[in-house]
Amino acid sequence: MILPTIMLLPTALLSPPKFLWTNTTLYSLLIAALSLQWLIPTYYPYKFLSNWTGIDQISSPLLVLSCWLLPLMIMASQNHLQQEPLQRKRIFISTLVAVQPFILLAFSTTELALFYISFEATLIPTLILITRWGNQPERLSAGIYLLFYTPVSSLPLLITIMHLYVKIGTLHLPTLQLTHPTLSTSWTGMLSGLALLMAFMVKAPLY
Repeated sequence: MILPTIMLLPTALLSPPKFLWTNTTLYSLLIAALSLQWLIPTYYPYKFLSNWTGIDQISSPLLVLSCWLLPLMIMASQNHLQQEPLQRKRIFISTLVAVQPFILLAFSTTELALFYISFEATLIPTLILITRWGNQPERLSAGIYLLFYTPVSSLPLLITIMHLYVKIGTLHLPTLQLTHPTLSTSWTGMLSGLALLMAFMVKAPLY
């Protein structure tokens, strides 16, 4: 689903002006419909999509929800951008599309370093959407707060991931499930939990 979503970018940039909204909406709806296959129950609780991605009973509904959010956002934005020039409409749709591959990768990756990169990569297009197309006059200050709080709150998460790699030697989640938990019986475990909670709570309003 990540590759078809990326192919939405040339669709948004090269579609004729008359069919811009139609093409992008139909294409994103097709991707969203195909994502429903992730909800089909399987014999194994964990399904690998590749060497670095996989889905389970928790991530699959989140992936499907992320795929359906894109066409809904495109349809909801048509009236709001009706008076905008064509080039800005293309940039807006491209920015919306750019967020989705990183969200899909964050929800499906089986490697913590890749999760952190994709988790933080959503900041850039989200910042563009807030500061340029925000609906309130305070959108610039909101963008500055987002740019400040998100990296600061995510820094403890990065330190926790690095500490985990030093202690265990791997960041691959299926391998980590087979190892003995070394962080749960000390202050390190509590601090690691707080780091995870802080990073996720700051990003929670975005979703």
